[in-house]
Amino acid sequence: MIIYPAPRALRSATALLLAAFAFGTFAFSAHAQEPPTTPKSGQPLNVVTRKITPFVIEKNGRLTGYSIELWERVVREARIPFDPDKGYKVVENVSQMLDELRAGRADAGVAAVSITSEREQTIDFSYPFKESGLQILTKDEPGGSFRKTVGKVFKGDILWLLIGLFVVLLINSHIIWFLERKKNAESFPEGYVAGIWEAVWWSICTIITGGCENKAPLGVAGRLTAIVWMLAGAGLFTYITATITSAMTVETLNSEISSVSDLKTRKWPVATLAGSTAQTYLERQGLSVVTFPDVDAACAALADDKVKAVVYDAPMLLYYAKNNPDKQLGVVGELFEKQSYGIGVPQGSPYRKEITRAILALREQGFFDELENKYFGTSTGGTTVAAK
Repeated sequence: MIIYPAPRALRSATALLLAAFAFGTFAFSAHAQEPPTTPKSGQPLNVVTRKITPFVIEKNGRLTGYSIELWERVVREARIPFDPDKGYKVVENVSQMLDELRAGRADAGVAAVSITSEREQTIDFSYPFKESGLQILTKDEPGGSFRKTVGKVFKGDILWLLIGLFVVLLINSHIIWFLERKKNAESFPEGYVAGIWEAVWWSICTIITGGCENKAPLGVAGRLTAIVWMLAGAGLFTYITATITSAMTVETLNSEISSVSDLKTRKWPVATLAGSTAQTYLERQGLSVVTFPDVDAACAALADDKVKAVVYDAPMLLYYAKNNPDKQLGVVGELFEKQSYGIGVPQGSPYRKEITRAILALREQGFFDELENKYFGTSTGGTTVAAK
């Protein structure tokens, strides 16, 4: 026998089902229409940054630079609330920027922050706004390498060796003239000036070529002196020549740095910025690393010969070399350890997509070409090209 539920109970169950369905529909609709906001919705964003030329520069009490101009165009494009007069917090380094983002004290991090897998574990990044990498900055003296090489060769121990050779040559010339001036006046005239001149000529020819075709000592004493001079003078000349050649070779090698392997092979000290991805890379390669707080300090050490090269992010080095021609520094070699710069935001930030969309829109509008031309003299759409 089939027992049907009472009409009253059936009506109650139906009402409950309809109410649950209506509530679920309302909740889903409300959730779907909820705008992506943060607890600070409607309030201007707080941005953490750090000074790093040419991306963030302080000028007349205000911040400007590649990244600052980009950020202020991004917030206008995305209609994100931001006050450029009060919205920036300047810290010392990237580590402090990341700490501010992780702690939620900043809504965005804007400078030249490399996107790495390690950093992505604790914060989020926008779409990359600049492709970059590491590069090497060395001394580069266009048109002055010969002068520089000669200056380095003719000083110190080599200079004293040359002076010593000249003194010995004069002494030998006086001896040979004194011994030959009467018996061999045709080759070594009796007159002091003319005789010494010919004797010096003979001494130079003898140590360089082993003899002088139209001149030769005739006396026994003169010939014995000539033998001693040939042996001793030729040996001294060979030693000095080898020393000068070695010094010039070292100087040439110094101007031919084109890769990290060159620096590694010669075990030269290399400058970079403390706490940077460049420092991590160089130490991993086993190089002798000297760290500095900023690019200016690192490049000053290079100009003063305290280090042999600066290895850091290519855009900063290119900008420094371009704007400091008196330092006679140049970027060499290809980009390595490729990396990208992005705008950092706290994990889960709803602004990440808005910022990314704005960056892509600005790229399509040609804004990045304007920035590249302004700060680097190139038009690469946010990609740094290595100097050839």
